[in-house]
Amino acid sequence: MQCQGRGRWFPSAWLLILGIFSLRETQEAHHRHVGQFTAVGTAHSFLELTGISFMDDVEVASYNNIQHKITIKIPWIPLALGVDYITQRQNVLVDHEQHFRWVVQYLAKNDTDSNRNHTGQLLADCEIDSDIKVKSHIHLIWDGEEYYRIYEEVGHWENLKPEVKKYQHILESPFWTDLRKQYMDKYCVDLMRKIVRYSMLRDNVPPEVTVSHHVSPEGISILSCTARGFYPQSILLRWEKNGKLGVWGKETSTGILPNVDSTFYLQVTLKLPPDDSELNYTCVVEHIELKTPAVYPVPEKPTMEKPWVLTLAIVLTCFLLLSCAGAFITWKKRKSNVHVMTER
Repeated sequence: MQCQGRGRWFPSAWLLILGIFSLRETQEAHHRHVGQFTAVGTAHSFLELTGISFMDDVEVASYNNIQHKITIKIPWIPLALGVDYITQRQNVLVDHEQHFRWVVQYLAKNDTDSNRNHTGQLLADCEIDSDIKVKSHIHLIWDGEEYYRIYEEVGHWENLKPEVKKYQHILESPFWTDLRKQYMDKYCVDLMRKIVRYSMLRDNVPPEVTVSHHVSPEGISILSCTARGFYPQSILLRWEKNGKLGVWGKETSTGILPNVDSTFYLQVTLKLPPDDSELNYTCVVEHIELKTPAVYPVPEKPTMEKPWVLTLAIVLTCFLLLSCAGAFITWKKRKSNVHVMTER
């Protein structure tokens, strides 16, 4: 009965994984941009303003009021946006510092302790699907509690803390309404569109895959499957044994991480139980540039992980190099002395 149950599970799991992978491919036209600003200050002073921009969960840029500068995290982003656009956006953020300063000091003025630090946060989130805006919303958070939020599709601010409802007329004033709409349209949605359109011009790159097999000092077998330098980021790595899916041990993943050249990296590690035979494991990789799933077998001979051996080898190597350098210097000095005595 148990075998029959597992036999039915494998095809179902296979179809599920294929469905997930297909869904990822169809969702490439869907993108999300998140901007988070954090301001810290008291009723009389403004201490810090930081901003972070994420697109599809990858950090794109950051800003802080100390340097008054936008730091780009992905090298090709300036090519997508243009230097003038980034400079303009940087100047706008410098101007917006005054708005954050005013908000923090205005909300903190009723605090009996005028030296107490307060934290105000603005979280802006927008999404597009096939270049069409489908969602956008803003959350306003004060000292860790959400006070207001607005869904652009609804069009009005929702108050979440009755005691601060008195501030709603400020948010709904023409000045703040225009500022909100300008930010969401120009810097959340349009910026994302520029990046997406540029990235679509890039050539796809298949992953470079390596599979390793290590045995820890405790005797635990560790299998690692690493995919490097691939684009776009949609990819699937899975472990199979004898060509079948299953839960074989403790599996961990780095998640899909960006590289400096705008490609991506992913590593999936599998720790096997001590009684596992370690045989016939393969890493199966699916990516749009591979056309069909690629199968990478695990090396038969494992590498023993002995950190103390590596450390000892490094120490001995350094000692040998220093000894050779010392002997060479001593020889040079002796040679120079002999040459001087000969001249005399």
